Amino acid sequence: MSDANRAEPVSSAARAEFLAIRLLAFFRAAGLAEIASVLVLDWRHYRSWPAILALTGAVTAESVVLAVAAARRGGLRPSWIVGDVAFLVGCLAVGAALTAPADGQTWVYFMYPFSLFGCYSIGIAFGRLADVMTLTAVLASGYALSAVGIHHDPLWNVMPNALGYFANTAVTWAVARELRRGARAADASRAQAIAQAEDLARQRERARHARILHDHALQTLESLVRHRSVADDAMHSHIAAAARRLRALVEGTPLDEPGDLLSRLHELAALKTAAGLHVEFNSAQLQASEVRGCLPREVLEAVVGAAHEALTNVAKHAAVAAAVMRATATDDRLTVSILDHGIGFDPGQTPWGVGLEKSITDRILEVGGAACIESAPGAGTYVELRIPSAAWNGSAPAA
Repeated sequence: MSDANRAEPVSSAARAEFLAIRLLAFFRAAGLAEIASVLVLDWRHYRSWPAILALTGAVTAESVVLAVAAARRGGLRPSWIVGDVAFLVGCLAVGAALTAPADGQTWVYFMYPFSLFGCYSIGIAFGRLADVMTLTAVLASGYALSAVGIHHDPLWNVMPNALGYFANTAVTWAVARELRRGARAADASRAQAIAQAEDLARQRERARHARILHDHALQTLESLVRHRSVADDAMHSHIAAAARRLRALVEGTPLDEPGDLLSRLHELAALKTAAGLHVEFNSAQLQASEVRGCLPREVLEAVVGAAHEALTNVAKHAAVAAAVMRATATDDRLTVSILDHGIGFDPGQTPWGVGLEKSITDRILEVGGAACIESAPGAGTYVELRIPSAAWNGSAPAA
C-alpha cells in the first residue's frame, strides 16, 4: 500500500470525542422518542395540536442540527451549548403554556423530560465544573420559572425536579473528563512507544551499516596501511587518515573535538591499529562522564601522551599484535589503563623500564597524577594512569 493510500491512525482523543458525540445523539434520540410516544398516547390532552407539532418540529430540527454539526467538527463547541440551553429554556416555557396545569406533573409536559436528556450536552461540552454548574443553573431556573409561573406547581415539588439537572450534568462532566484524560494518556503512551520504536530502528540500521563498514571498507583500508601496500607516502598517509576517520565513524566517536579526551583516545587507538597494533578501546564508562570534556589542556596532553607512549612500547617490545586500553571516570578520579599479554619485562633490570620513568611516570606526576606499571617476564605488562579530580577542578600542582 502506498503512503498516499495509507490512512493515519485515529488518535484516542479523537475516538473519545466521537464517543461523546454518539452519546449526545443517543440522548437526544431518546428524548425525541419519548416525545413521539407521548404524542401518540396523549394527544387529546393538548390545547393546540398545531402548536404542539410546531414545538416538536423545532426541537427535532435543533437536535439534528446540533448532532450533525458536532459530528462534522469532531466535537461540541461551548457556544453551541449556550445557545442550546437558551433554546431549551424557551421550549420549556412554550411547552408549559401548551399543557394544562393539571398535566404539568405528567409525561404530557414532555419538555421537562426532554430537557433532562438535553442537559447531558452541558457536561460533555465544558471542561470546567464551574461552567457546567452555571449553565445547569440557568436551565434549572428556566424549568422552575415555567413550572411555578405557568403551571403553579408547588416549590416542594419543583425543587427536586430542578436538582435532577445538576445530577445529570455533574455525572456526565465527570465521565467525559475521565474519558478524555484516559484518551490523552493513551495517545501520549502511543507517541512515546512510536518514538522509541523509531529510535531503536535507527540504532539497528546504524549498527548494520557500521558492521558493513567495519567488515569490508575499514578492514581493507587498515590492511593497506598495515602492510604498506601503497608505496607512495602521501597516498599512504591519506589512506591512514581515512581509516582513522572511518573507524571513529563506526565507533561513534567524532575526530573533530581536539579538546575531548574520549575523542583523543579513540584517535590514538585508531592510529595504533592502522599502524599494525590492534587496540581494543573500552570507553563505555567514560562516554557518560562530563570529565571527558573538562580536562585542562596540560592534563589532557599528559594523559594522551602517556597512553601513546605505553602503546608504542607494546608495539616495539611486547611481541604481540594486540593491546587493551580502558578509560573510566568517577567523581574523584580519572583512570586510563593499557594491558598487553606480551613477553613482559623486569622493570628494575630491562632498559625498557628505564625509559618508562621519563616518558610515562614523570609526565603524569607533573599534572598531579600517578602512574603504576606492573610487569614480569612472560606475564605481559599493565600500565595504569591515575588523575585525581583536583587536576581538573583547579587545585592540581603546577606543571
